[in-house]
Amino acid sequence: MNSTLVFALLAAIFFGLSAIPAKRGLSHTDTQTGALISILTVVAVFLISSPWWMRSSDWFTTGFWIFAATGLFHPALSLYFTLESMDRAGATVSSTLAATSPIFAALTAMILLGENMTLLIAIGTLVTMCGVMSLTWIPGTGITKVMRIALVFATAAAVIRGLINTTGKFGLDLMPNAMMAGFLSHTVGGLGVLVVYKLRRGRLPLNTSGAGVRAFGLSGCFIAIAIACMYSALLRDSVTLVSPVIGTYPVFTLLAALALKEEKITLQIAGGVTVVVAGVVLINWM
Repeated sequence: MNSTLVFALLAAIFFGLSAIPAKRGLSHTDTQTGALISILTVVAVFLISSPWWMRSSDWFTTGFWIFAATGLFHPALSLYFTLESMDRAGATVSSTLAATSPIFAALTAMILLGENMTLLIAIGTLVTMCGVMSLTWIPGTGITKVMRIALVFATAAAVIRGLINTTGKFGLDLMPNAMMAGFLSHTVGGLGVLVVYKLRRGRLPLNTSGAGVRAFGLSGCFIAIAIACMYSALLRDSVTLVSPVIGTYPVFTLLAALALKEEKITLQIAGGVTVVVAGVVLINWM
């Protein structure tokens, strides 16, 4: 197993795990406060580990400004949209639409970076997406007005995530430091969310319940690890190869829910996991 696949799978695992405490945290606080706590936790994790990865030369590269600009859209907007979708329609709809992000990543990578998608990667991407969707979609559910709004939020989050993989790859070519990339984008994003929160509410979330802080703090720790692994994978290989593997993260959300006995194993789950594994194998087939 090559290092690219290892990092991409680790990113998928920790992105998947981050949804469990985040969903629980929504029972104690609102989406905007939750997003702020998660992003600030990510920044704190990167700062604590900075003596081992920060280089002064990175501050004077073009890549520095690319990741700073990236922070205006991700994680601030993407995380907020994801939590809004999760809060309005649950993790099912949110995770299903999240599976479409590799499409946007692949299209933008081919258009902007000139990457090539082989037939195996294309088939593997489609198989993986179908597997994730089969795991999370519940047939026969009606689409209410609230559901339509949730679909808009979930789709917007998927588009942003797809674009971020492409801009991240471009930025890493100019500043090859995966940790610095995550630190910059989340620092700018965190400041943006903080300013918006203060302007909209006139105060900072100082009275948030301890349970909410702990839940979103844990989610932020998982996201920090996932971000570092995602950029490490993109540093080593193409967006068209990495993005579909990271896009399997809803599978790990489901597996974590199964381990915590929040879900039961069904034929749909067993079949969906099998299809996703087959898709990942096709993507990485040499």
